[in-house]
Parts: sequence; C-alpha cells; structure tokens
Amino acid sequence: MAYTQAQINAALATELAANPNLSQATLIEAGKSLGLSDAQINAAFDTIPGFNAQGQFDAADYIANRVPGQVDYQAVVDAANAANPFSAQNMAKVDIKRPGQYVQDASGNYVALSAYSPGFDINNPTALTYIGELLAKGGQDSTSQAFNAIATPAQKAEALRLGGIEMARLQAIDRAAGLLPPLDGSKPPTGLLTGQPVQGASDTTKQAMENLSTKKSYTDAEVKQALKDLSYLDPKASIKDIITAAQTYGIDKDRVVKNISSFTYTAENVDKLSKQILAQNTTATWKGDVKPETAARYMADDLAKSGVTDISQVGRGPTGIINKETGEKLISGYGERTKGNLWSGSYEGKGNTGFGVQFTESGAPIFYTEGASSSTLKKDLIKAAIVAAVVFGIPGTEALSGIFGSAEAASVGLTATEAAGLGLTATEAATLGFTAAELTAAGYTAAEVATAATAATTTTGLLTGNAATTAATTLTASELATAARLGLTAAQYANLLSSGGQTVAGLLQQQTSKEAADKARAMIDTETAAAKQAAAFRPVGMTTRFGTSEFKLDPVTGQLTSAGYKASPGVLEAQDRLVALGNKGLAQAEGAQAQFAPLQAGATSLFNLGTKYLAESPEKVAENYLKSQMALLQPGRELELATLQNKLQQQGRGGLAVAQGGTLGDTTPELQALFNARAQQEAQLAANAQQFGQQQVGFGAGLLSQGAQTMGQYYGGQQAAYAPYTTALGQFQNLEQLAQQPLGLSAGLAQQSATAGANVARFGLLGAGQSVDLATGRAATTNPYATALGGVTSNPLFTDAIVKLAGGTSVNALDFGAYGSGNTGFQKMIDDIYARG
Repeated sequence: MAYTQAQINAALATELAANPNLSQATLIEAGKSLGLSDAQINAAFDTIPGFNAQGQFDAADYIANRVPGQVDYQAVVDAANAANPFSAQNMAKVDIKRPGQYVQDASGNYVALSAYSPGFDINNPTALTYIGELLAKGGQDSTSQAFNAIATPAQKAEALRLGGIEMARLQAIDRAAGLLPPLDGSKPPTGLLTGQPVQGASDTTKQAMENLSTKKSYTDAEVKQALKDLSYLDPKASIKDIITAAQTYGIDKDRVVKNISSFTYTAENVDKLSKQILAQNTTATWKGDVKPETAARYMADDLAKSGVTDISQVGRGPTGIINKETGEKLISGYGERTKGNLWSGSYEGKGNTGFGVQFTESGAPIFYTEGASSSTLKKDLIKAAIVAAVVFGIPGTEALSGIFGSAEAASVGLTATEAAGLGLTATEAATLGFTAAELTAAGYTAAEVATAATAATTTTGLLTGNAATTAATTLTASELATAARLGLTAAQYANLLSSGGQTVAGLLQQQTSKEAADKARAMIDTETAAAKQAAAFRPVGMTTRFGTSEFKLDPVTGQLTSAGYKASPGVLEAQDRLVALGNKGLAQAEGAQAQFAPLQAGATSLFNLGTKYLAESPEKVAENYLKSQMALLQPGRELELATLQNKLQQQGRGGLAVAQGGTLGDTTPELQALFNARAQQEAQLAANAQQFGQQQVGFGAGLLSQGAQTMGQYYGGQQAAYAPYTTALGQFQNLEQLAQQPLGLSAGLAQQSATAGANVARFGLLGAGQSVDLATGRAATTNPYATALGGVTSNPLFTDAIVKLAGGTSVNALDFGAYGSGNTGFQKMIDDIYARG
C-alpha cells in the first residue's frame, strides 16, 4: 500500500504522542517494515523540532521550533547524542578521523591506543602489547600514565607480558640481522625453561626467569603459558632440556609432558614436520584416498600434538609407536586403526586411510599410509572364521571348508603378525600353516615356537578337551555297525555326533535367557526407584540477617508446591527509607528541566549568533569589509588631496606635469607619490578583507560548536539529575537481593543434595547396568544343552539317519527334480514339505 507524506507525518506524530520513549532506531525500523523509503522517513522526522530533512539533529531547528516546557522525545535525544562527538555512544567507536592515538592489529583493523581516544578497549591484546613496550621503557609518556591511572594490576601485568614477548621477537630479528649485539656482551640470555642460550630474550623476560624460582608451585595454566611463551622465545629448545630445566623449578616431567603441546603444537612446527615426512620421497607407495600432501599434514598435526619437534623422535615402545623424548604413545586421531605399525589415521575419502610407520635397521622412522574400505569385508570375515575355527580345534583350511564350502585360507592374506595380534597362541597359529621362522618374526618366543612344533600333530576336541589324533573320525566296531545300517560313512557319523553335541543346550536357551532378563529387570526397577528418591529436590529452610526462605510441600505427595522469601524487618525499614529518598530524587529530576533552562537559552543565543555570522559567504563579508574601510578613508583622502593641490598652487607648480612613461599620463611627483601610497593601502585592505571573511565564518562555526556543547550539557544535566533516584533504587534492589539470599542458598543446598543423590543413583544404575550386562551376557545365559540340541536338529545328516531308521529313502526337499518332473513333481514336493497326504 502506498502512503502519502501527509499520512506518514501524521502516523509519526500519533505514535510519538502515545510512546514518547521510542528510540529513533525503532521508529526507522518500523518505517522500513512498512516499505517506506529513507527520504519518506527523513521527511517525517523533519516535522519534529530538532531534525532536518536528512533525519539528523539540527540544533538551530530545535531552538527555533521546540515548545518550552515540553519533554523531548527520546528520538530527539538519540539524534542529539549521535551528533555530539563526545557522547558515550560516539566515544565507544574507533574513529581515526578524530584526535587520538591509533595503531593497526595483525588483521589491519585500527585499535585505539590511548585512554582518551574514541573506541579505546583496555583489554585489547594489540593495545596492551604497544602499551607494554612503553611501560618497559619507563612509562613516562602520557599514554602510559593514562593507562596506569585506570588499569588493574592484572591488566598492567598482561601489558608487560605481551610487550616483553613482542620486544623479544623484534630484538631477535635485529640480532639475527646483526643490528644488535648479544645481551650482556658475549653472554647470550637463557630460555625460560631450558636454561639454554636463546636468541632474543628481553630484559623483562630475563627478570621473569629469575623470579620464577621464587614460586613454590605452578598451575597447569601457568605451565602452559610458560611453554607457549617459550615457543616464541626459544622455538629450537629440545624437549629433554625443557624437562630438565622444569625440574629445577619443581615441575616434574609428567606435568611438562601433559602440557607439552603448548610448546610444540604451532603452525611452524606442523609445517616443518610435514615437510620432513614428504622429504622421505615414499609417497609413490602410499595407499588410500587422502592426497599425500594432506596425509602428511594430518600426520604432522598428530605428531605436533604428541610433543614431537622432529620425526627422528618417533620410535617403537612397549605401548606402541611413541615419542622417544617423552616416552608417551603418539596421539591418534583414528583409534580403530591404531595397531601394529599403524599409529593414527583419517576417515576422509571413500574408504579409511591409516597412518603407519616402519623403522630401518638404525631405527629411523619411515612414514606411509594404508588404505582400507568395505571391499575388504569378505577377507576380514574369512580371517575371523579361520581364527575362530582354530580356537575350537578345527585346524587350517578345514574351517573354511565347513563355513564357505571351499578352502580360501591361502587367498585371504592372513599373516602370522595378524594372527598374533588377534590373540592366537603359537600352537594355534601353527595350525594355520605358518613356519617356525614366520612365527618367530611375528614376535612369538623361541619356547612358544618349540611348543607349537611339538603339538603340531595333536589337536584338542571341540567339546571334550581331550587330545585327538588326525584320525578323529575313526569309529568303534559297534559304531561302524550302526553307521553301516544307517548308510552313513564313519566321517558322516562322527560329524553327526559332533554337530549334535553343539545343539543339546538349545532347548533350554529361551528359558535361561528369560530368567536372566526377569532378574535384570528387577534389578533395574529397584535401582531406578532408589535413583528417583535420591535425586529428589529437597529444599532446606534458611534464615539470614536479611531474610528467611519459605517453602510449602504437599503433605500427601511431598512435592514442592511454592517457594518464596520474607525480608527481615530491618531490610523492610531500610527499603521504606530508600523509597522516600527515591521519591525526593525523582521530584528533583522532574524539576531539572527548569533548572537547566538557562543552558538551553544560552545555547539558543549561541546558535542564533553563530547562524548570523554564517549567514554571509566569506566573499560577501570581505566585500562589505572593504566598502566600510574605504568609506572611512574617503573623507581623509579628499582633505589630503585638497591640501596637496593647494600647496602646489601656492608654489606655482599647479600646472607642472612630468612624464610617467609608457601609457601613464603626466603628473607631478607629489601626486604620483600620493596615489601610489593609496594603491598600496587598498591592496592591504583587500588582503585584510579576505582574512576577515574567513575569521567571521570560523567565529560563527565556533559559536555553533559552543552552542552544541551547551545543549549537550543541558541534556547531560537532566540525565545526571536522575542519579539520586537511581542510586536509591539501586540500594533498594541490593537489599531485595540480600533478602532473596536465603532462598538462593536453600535452593543451592537442595540442588547440591539432589546432585549428590543423582550421582549416587547414577553409580547405582551403572552398577546395575553392569550386573545386567553380566547377567544377560552370553556367558551367563548360554545353556550348553540347548546349544547341543539345536545343532542336532539342524544337521541334515540327522534327518538322513532318521529316514533310514524308518526304512525310507532320504529325499532332498530342496532338489525339485527328486520328486519327478513337471507340475506333478512340484506338487509332490509341496506335499512332502507340509506333510500332506
């Protein structure tokens, strides 16, 4: 909908009459939401005393059009503050166009350096760095003195610390360039923790090192900060030297190792380690979906976090791949890949990429990557099947024959090292066909390898645990007679008995699992009820000098129904007195406008006077000045000319004329001198006229500036008049908060009690959960008889035996052709399956 300017002006007037405290920003936002343009909004503001057509504060308009005694709209106050360069809102913003001291930070942003500069932030690190350098030089400059007047001890200390680091960095650059000699002549300074020579430590840092030994203990934050500072002051310090030096200050090795990444985890160190890895020139053999440069960067990142400053520090230890300097295992960003030579990895790419390291005979690390993806799943499963079969006494590739129908052990690539990593004994690994040499290389001891060789021809039965020879399928005469009657071979009969033994416990499994689940549910129910009771919110009554907490509980349910507090009589009395003082202060604030009216009148006079001075242009002022000066000189000049002419006439030289040369007319020397003097005088007057015009404009602008300051004082005085009221109100609120303290203390105690109870309940539930895990786990719920019986019923040989004992012929129900051809055969198969006919 389109609005006329008259409608917009009327709407603004109505809104301000109803809500005079609306800010200018709120009004502008409301106008924008209605689709009004800036020009329409500014034109509406122009109808309010104090605004111009650009929507900005206009002091002259305010003085000329405001209604005496009428409270100003908040929008007018906002505009006046925005126009006042010394208002709080303008002093909060950095403005390099205004007087002050400014520097630029690392991002190129301007930072105020002095306390009187607009936008000064006393906690800005860049400002503190520069101020710290000034303080280190004596602090006699005005910037340092202004800072010391308002800074806290902590801010002063931080300025000195940051300034010292920056000075050390700059001095190190100068010394490296030969522009500065070493400190203390030929004796170089020492590092904060290393005690070793370090380039560029400042006098401030040296003093800090000397003072360090006077402290008895250090927090982790202090150790981290010291290590971080050291990364700037002495980036080449060795971890060994840092640990040694730290111990002289009572900081043990574990504390240093715990926080060492504060020293080593820097962009420079990560870049260095990445370049060292790539410099090995092995990336051609790297595997995985992560680019070599990226993988090297990832590896360097983990190494730096692990306290490594050079790849030569990487070695193998009892716990895996370690940092030889600290003895700690390297940090891994990919836990599931951390095994063997793989110490970290990445999920980036289609598959998974592991980060590995191998070592030369001299112990030098060689880094590489190894890829893995879902395509390895089949081989991994086959390896798992082999291992599981070996554990149950099925040696070698027979495991695969029973699971996959073929022996694929040779194709899955299971190594002796992997077998050892999966927990197989040397004897079990030997059944997979690994030689003694392979077992030894995989880490098995000589005794274990010898035992494996001795037991190579003997295995253990699956259920009995008794030794069984390779002729495990040999049967007794009675068993052979029974097998012959059933039409089974000795091997089939042995297989039938073995499978039946695995299934006997199956019938009882459901009952066993149900009993375990019932028991677990009862345990959880008990602990949950206890947890609810322990975690219940139970407020405790509390009374202080200022008040008392009050709680009401439901007598039936025990639940909290209401909570509150009651102020003490002394607090109530003090609050009543403060209310009286506040009322007086409010009345004073109400009369402040009339009290400060002279300032407003003075500002009005200054604005009017300044406007008059600025009403004419400098050229017009100069013209008027010149005319007035010439008018003043004219009577004297006429008298002077008449006197000269009379003198010449009396001397008889009135008609005398001397040639002037060129195009100039002839005249007497006296008249020539007179008019030359007048021409020079007029030139001087013209120059003075121009200067006078500029001075008048400057004077007028100064009057307007003084008027604006006076007007600001007019508003500032009214705002300050609220101080007695707001002070009394603040004290009233403080007393109210003190009266509320018992309620807060009660709630806090109740919360702590509930939290403690919840912790106890959580431990109870955790213990119950672990008990449930044990009670419902495989070990607790497996019934061997049920397992055995299930195996018997699922074995096809068992079905064949039953059929033959009944005198029939076994038919494979899955072989359609066994029932005949065509639809007749198919129907016979269906009838057989569902026991029809």
